[in-house]
Amino acid sequence: MATEILISYGEKIVIDQSKQSINDDFTIKWADKGNAFPNIGNDIHYVVYNTIPGGNEVQRKDSSTLMMTGNTPLTGTSSVVGNSITVQNLLTWGETRKGQITTAQDAYEAAVADDVANSTSNADGKTWIDYDSNYS
Repeated sequence: MATEILISYGEKIVIDQSKQSINDDFTIKWADKGNAFPNIGNDIHYVVYNTIPGGNEVQRKDSSTLMMTGNTPLTGTSSVVGNSITVQNLLTWGETRKGQITTAQDAYEAAVADDVANSTSNADGKTWIDYDSNYS
């Protein structure tokens, strides 16, 4: 289960960034966040909830000027990030999305291997995204 999340609104989402190995984290491009990303509002610049030194917080911005408006501390998984969405909601979403992406990547790789084994071209011109029913 995901225990850490870093959201750079509009850019990327990192799940479990400070795990023991750099290979343990999982980065999701903003475009790949899927169709079930919780509506945390558009006044978010960053969400930081992890074990790296420094505070866990939501960094807020004015969505029209993009100027920073302040920070809201996150003290635990029940802390609200925005629009009644908690840190735990985001951690659960992150773990689910990570699994969806991994499953889609595996399905794509299997389709490519099947093409090679059967001299077909069903996966030509496709990516893992074509195998992800949760992609938005």
